[in-house]
Amino acid sequence: MAEQLIVGLFESRGIAEDACNRLRTEGVPDGDVSLKMLREIGPVPTPVKAELAALSVDPMVWGNVRETFVSYIKNGETAVLVRALSPDEAELAADVLRMFEPMIVDVLRLARETQTAPAERKAETSSSE
Repeated sequence: MAEQLIVGLFESRGIAEDACNRLRTEGVPDGDVSLKMLREIGPVPTPVKAELAALSVDPMVWGNVRETFVSYIKNGETAVLVRALSPDEAELAADVLRMFEPMIVDVLRLARETQTAPAERKAETSSSE
């Protein structure tokens, strides 16, 4: 099964933090939950620009979150991103996020290429000869 990313978009950071805390209470590992404020009120301060740029390389983010959810972004909206490895984990995460009345909850399937380790490739090559 491919990894899934569950994205909940909340009107404020406080509500999103409550959702993150509930996810952790339900047993979702800290490493599988990420909270990102998508747009601050007013212009972006210089120190925050690096964090916003990191959205594009964050392993929890699939695609460009700011563009995908642009129609929902006004001021202070915050996304909660949850990585799920099974359908049950994805359902739990989506259900918990919905408890906090998000503007949107979306489930994205992450396709990851499987890479063969060099030792395995060598063994595959030798056995085929």
